[in-house]
Amino acid sequence: MRFRSLAWVVSACFLAVLLRLVQLHWVDAPELRAEAYQARRHVETRPCRRGEIRDVQDNLLAVSEDVWDIGVDPESLRPGEEARVPEVAAALGLSAAKVREAFAARTRTDAEGVERKVRWTVLLKEVGEPVMRKVQALRIKALRAELKYRRSYPKGSLAAHVVGYVNKEGVPAAGIERVMDSLLAGQNGWIESERDGRRREIASNRLREVDPVPGSTVVLTVHGQVQKACEDALEAAAARYRPKGGVIIVSEPKTGRILGLANWPTFDLNRFFDEKEAPMDSQRNRAVSDVYEPGSVFKIVSVGGALQEGLVTPNSVYDCGAAQVPYRGRMVSMPADSHAMGVADLRRIVRESSNRGTVQVGMLYAERLGEDRFFSLVKSFGFGASSGLITGAEVPGLLIPPKAWDGLTISRMPMGHSVSVTAIQMHMAMSVVAADGLLMHPQLVLRVEDPDTREPVLSYPPRSRGRALSSATARQLAGMLREVCGKGGTAPVADIAGYEVAGKTGTTQKIVGGRYSSAHHVASFSGFFPAQDPRLAVTVIIDEPQGEGVGYGGKVSAPIFREVAEKCIRWLDIPPVTSVRGPLAEARR
Repeated sequence: MRFRSLAWVVSACFLAVLLRLVQLHWVDAPELRAEAYQARRHVETRPCRRGEIRDVQDNLLAVSEDVWDIGVDPESLRPGEEARVPEVAAALGLSAAKVREAFAARTRTDAEGVERKVRWTVLLKEVGEPVMRKVQALRIKALRAELKYRRSYPKGSLAAHVVGYVNKEGVPAAGIERVMDSLLAGQNGWIESERDGRRREIASNRLREVDPVPGSTVVLTVHGQVQKACEDALEAAAARYRPKGGVIIVSEPKTGRILGLANWPTFDLNRFFDEKEAPMDSQRNRAVSDVYEPGSVFKIVSVGGALQEGLVTPNSVYDCGAAQVPYRGRMVSMPADSHAMGVADLRRIVRESSNRGTVQVGMLYAERLGEDRFFSLVKSFGFGASSGLITGAEVPGLLIPPKAWDGLTISRMPMGHSVSVTAIQMHMAMSVVAADGLLMHPQLVLRVEDPDTREPVLSYPPRSRGRALSSATARQLAGMLREVCGKGGTAPVADIAGYEVAGKTGTTQKIVGGRYSSAHHVASFSGFFPAQDPRLAVTVIIDEPQGEGVGYGGKVSAPIFREVAEKCIRWLDIPPVTSVRGPLAEARR
């Protein structure tokens, strides 16, 4: 009995071993093989270099610099290397105590309370090549330098709101960095291999090696010197007028290409994380995110539309002293003018910026062709819709449809009240007059290049969003805007000898506490030159300038326009006008 029992026990043991072998080598074999492979398999990511951002002059605005994280694998330290702590500390500029602590830290406890071996301790982050070379010269196998890339902005605050930045987590947060991320990001490479029990790579078992693909180079339409001129002008205006904010935009009106887009206050892209030096209010792109009532600059819409439809001519006469005028069987109150004008023709109404005269022109348009048609006219200049400028965070403004108008809207919208616009919308609307009546698509990206060959991969030609005015009407209106910058106009200080500046001033009372304030204004001037063949359009907007008296657009913004325009003439080598003959001269007669 004892022998039989022993035999059964031994047989059962062998059977159990046999069953276990069957389970391991047959039933669980695929899963165990996969686990063993995963334990040996190692995938090492090879970071790619993010693409550069350059201006139209090929100046670097954003670049990824080579930096290294220096660290130690305590498990890989060879006998005697722990005594070289002073050498390592001297090479890295660290204290010997910190290096010794990193060398000795063989285990650490994770968040779950489990003690694990330490295979990598960072000693110094993002060091340059000289420090990395010193570490390599030490020839300590356990010390490693891991390559990574740090985003840098060589021009600091230049075009900060256009370029944007990549945050500390490597995520593009604003501007071109975010909008063009799919082209700038590139593609990381990787090495897939196997490691032995000591975590050393088995080179013969390397399975796959994929090289990283660097990001493409994005070339902007921004001209570095023009951008600097805009930012310098805003900085000087901020010191003089102490405003809440300011915007200057410079573009080629016939192509829509933005040469300069500056906001104040601004910030240094390399210090975007500093709450004191770069508060969120300074990071806002006011040109596309802030709205305001444009005031008299908007009058180009009412006058241009009436000229287009043949409802008026430059010689049409209106009573600018009338306090009320009839509209569709009722009397409508007229807004106030800054000075009494009496009876005046349309040329003088535009030249001296009469609210009452312009409102009567707009009311004539709406009465003859319908309020819906007037609403469509306003939209044809780009208002009430995003401009499509690829900087992100753009708002469409506010345009009230006719069915929601109150009794005074028709007497306020033609002169630029009861409508909210962004700076880029107003700039592109003025560019309509300079671009022979076409509403152009604002453009910030000129092309995308291959990072190695610098050959163009993508090109962005000028695009039109539609026609707002005929070419003849645009030239006729340009002639009238030329007089604004002449003797008797609201902005003679904006004129530049030999360059025939045309434009329009705007001085808007801001709404404070539900009412228009006499102490809070937005001063603006938008114009172009030379009037007969426009090369540049420039818009200057100063939010709440401080000083004596009202901050009129002709007083505050027009001189800034001239300052920026004169610098642009030098940087872009724009020749003066040699003759004023031609269609524009005819329009002015």
